[in-house]
Amino acid sequence: MSASLKVVKSAGLLLTLQVVQRGLGIISTLILARLLTPEHFGIVALVTIALQFFELLVETGNQQYIVQKDSVDKEDLNTAWSMDILIKSAIAVLIIASAPALARWFTEPDLTAALAVASLALPLRALKTPGMMRLAREINYRPLFMLTLWQKGLSFITVITIALVEPSYWAIITGNLVSAAVLAFGSYRVDNHRPQWTLSRFRQQWGFSQWLLLRGIVGFTRSQIDNLMVSRFFGTTQLGGYNLVREVSLLPALSAIIPMSEPFLAAIAEGRHSASKLAYRVRLSLGLMISLLTPLTVFMYLYPELIVQVLLGNQWSDYAPLLRPFSLFFLTFCLFALISDSIIAQGRVKMLFCFDVVSTTAIAVMLYVWGTASLNDMAWLRGWLAVGTTAALLLLLNNQTKFGLFRLAYLCLPAAMASTAAAWLVYQLPAASAPLLELLTRGCLFVTLTAALTAGFAMLLLQHCEEWHQIKSLTLNTLRRVF
Repeated sequence: MSASLKVVKSAGLLLTLQVVQRGLGIISTLILARLLTPEHFGIVALVTIALQFFELLVETGNQQYIVQKDSVDKEDLNTAWSMDILIKSAIAVLIIASAPALARWFTEPDLTAALAVASLALPLRALKTPGMMRLAREINYRPLFMLTLWQKGLSFITVITIALVEPSYWAIITGNLVSAAVLAFGSYRVDNHRPQWTLSRFRQQWGFSQWLLLRGIVGFTRSQIDNLMVSRFFGTTQLGGYNLVREVSLLPALSAIIPMSEPFLAAIAEGRHSASKLAYRVRLSLGLMISLLTPLTVFMYLYPELIVQVLLGNQWSDYAPLLRPFSLFFLTFCLFALISDSIIAQGRVKMLFCFDVVSTTAIAVMLYVWGTASLNDMAWLRGWLAVGTTAALLLLLNNQTKFGLFRLAYLCLPAAMASTAAAWLVYQLPAASAPLLELLTRGCLFVTLTAALTAGFAMLLLQHCEEWHQIKSLTLNTLRRVF
């Protein structure tokens, strides 16, 4: 099977899985938004920010290292597993010891116990078999399908059950622990690799991973700097509303689009030794990603009040306008991740780290100077800064791979034209009596029109764009195999 066909099939499998996860995420958000207040969500945001920072400290980058290597043996896999357990266990102990100090820093006493318990998920996740990384390297995601379903399903049931009995952040923390346990122990059912403790390849892996670790810390600062400033200048309650709307904007990204893009990374890494093949695969991956993101971004930008009202409830309507600038953040969040992974797949981690340092410093300074007047100013400035940094990184990737910006734009043209036309047509519909009915009606019609128009515009370009010929061929081959 060709690498391109494996990417398309794997992406389709992951998309199917992530649609289920996204549905569970939306349902969970609907319920929690009606059970918790903005102040509660502010505390949840603080817990999440603190945990994400510590999780970055234990990100050894072992999967990226395994994927980008030309050849992998058991020593590589076992060393990655041993490093993961060693580092994540040490950081869990550090979190437990520093939890009281962090609680005092954020002036939230409840953080002490919350952080201590939540930190146990780190060593739990590290126990999973390293054979999972080999499956990702081989672009073989079918064995992971049922495991992920069990993981997300049991976590969802746990969160909702606890939230209904006692609404608090403990529901989310407990659900995270259940998810980590199912992933760790279930991984040995889907892959037969049984790891053994060894650090024989520690030097090689750490030489690669140290830059990912430093980049992770910088990336965390870039992704959370606006939340930290909102907490500092506007308080915990405002942080709750700001962060929840931002998380709603990222639901499709975190639950579907970014996981679905994993096969792109393996395909790019596989073709990095051929300049023409690398340029083609980078351009095709970016084109498919942008074509998928464009309609979602347009719809989110057009109907922020309707989306927030249906998903979160009327009590969050004051924060609904923030979803419009966050639609820009959603678009660039997914695209930035793919571009970064494309650079990592070529082994240029140090260069990417330098870019992150410069861009993060610029974002922090600009937000502090111009973004603290209001939540709306903060959100819009954050959105446009994300657009700017992503564009700069895209230019850097083009300079490396020569994938061709104009050819990429041509590849993305059908989705852009289709989204614009579909948005105009759907916008003419009269308002429905019920918000949920209106959202479903407009959403279904928008998706249908966009898909049909994209296919139509793409057919017009088939004679002028080799990528569309390839996409058509891969789609037909996949349909034949399935049916």
